[in-house]
Amino acid sequence: MKNFFKLLFASVALVAAVGCETDETGNEGGGVVALPTPNATANVTENSILLAWDAVEFAIYYEVSLNGGEAAKTEAPVYRFEDLDYSAEYTITVVAISADQTKYLNSEPKVLTVAIGAYDAPQYREWYAIAPVTALSNNGRWAVGCFDKNGVIIDLQNNRASDVLNMEFNDVADNGLAVGARFRGADDGGTAIYYKDGEYFDVDLGDLPSNLYCSSLVGVTPDGTKAAGWFYDYDEHTYYTTLFGNVVPFVYDIVNDRVTVLQVDETYSQYRGATQCVAISPEGTIIGLEQSVLGMFAIKWADEYAAWEYIHMLTDDDRAPIEWFGSMGKTLLSAGGTYAIGAGVPEGEKEEIAAAYDLKNNTIMWFPSLCSVSTMTEDGVAFLNDVPYGYGTTSFVIDTKKDLETAYTLVEWLKAEHNIDLTEYIQDGIIMVGASLDGRTLVGMTSTMSGYLNFAINLDGERVTE
Repeated sequence: MKNFFKLLFASVALVAAVGCETDETGNEGGGVVALPTPNATANVTENSILLAWDAVEFAIYYEVSLNGGEAAKTEAPVYRFEDLDYSAEYTITVVAISADQTKYLNSEPKVLTVAIGAYDAPQYREWYAIAPVTALSNNGRWAVGCFDKNGVIIDLQNNRASDVLNMEFNDVADNGLAVGARFRGADDGGTAIYYKDGEYFDVDLGDLPSNLYCSSLVGVTPDGTKAAGWFYDYDEHTYYTTLFGNVVPFVYDIVNDRVTVLQVDETYSQYRGATQCVAISPEGTIIGLEQSVLGMFAIKWADEYAAWEYIHMLTDDDRAPIEWFGSMGKTLLSAGGTYAIGAGVPEGEKEEIAAAYDLKNNTIMWFPSLCSVSTMTEDGVAFLNDVPYGYGTTSFVIDTKKDLETAYTLVEWLKAEHNIDLTEYIQDGIIMVGASLDGRTLVGMTSTMSGYLNFAINLDGERVTE
């Protein structure tokens, strides 16, 4: 019996000794455990994030990912994310990958939340592009433009400019949704589209046109839900072309993918040549142009269901126009929809001059000796050109709340009103094309031997270096 207890004790001791062994991986008891979680830290420099951590023993490499996206591999315990968005928060994940899964599992992920501050925009900055800017979003973040079937998109918040081939952009919403047309080839007409985050969506016009040549979207509401556009129908005998002429205006409901053809005013239908949308206000007022043998007249639709009204037109006893507002491609809207801007012909004159129409107070403003108004702030500061758009011009500024006669050059106005001296940066030949809703961000363009130079002026920006 004593020998039996001695043998039992020896067996228990042996089992205990074996159970306490440590295998060659260092795992007590020989079990497979996960690698330690990387001890990572993040350092932000402007719009980049430098991620670093202590090396993890037995890790063959590391996987890092941003906001749950595709993981990148790195063998070094460091990784840099570059060209990120300003004013954004990012979630970063780091995982140590085991060299031998039979000995160690991958680590648990280390998750960090990193914020990038706002971009400190200078008072003036510029970009060269294949197309000139033509519009600015109401919030002052996005600028878009077009020329010869190519477009440009500028993200002012992140100081990025991108050329986009075979697409033209006419307007942009506050969320970066741009509207315009795409082109399949050099001889193809455009197809109306909206474009966001590098992806475009065609507007299906169904069977509205009988013989569709081209279509385009020209304006979008700041919230990106509705856009105004037009299509060109070769068949002059279809229902819509008999009403409008070959160019037919429509509104596109982006959310519900629905097209509504606008309604016509029959006043001068016997003279009509073409009708086109050019802009849409935040509340859905659509601005357009009626072209006829009598002239170019600005029109507005209160909404997509109302017939148009003339914005400003005086007629004689024979109902022929004697004073009117409206110029080809230049009757646009201020950001908040307060002013229709462009040019017109005053009573007793034969030539167009710059003009703006206050849609809220139903009053017109004439600017003698200037050609057209290219953009206007909601508080009444008008930017004008002294020769037709596209021929090279000098931008002038008139504060309509003070008087309609005193015109400054842009450089003079910036210096006098905002103590900003851009003499070394802004030369003759520029055109101002957009103002944000608050009037603090302005965009313009000029043509150079190197292409189009687009620029932005931030009235609250950091002073530019000499």
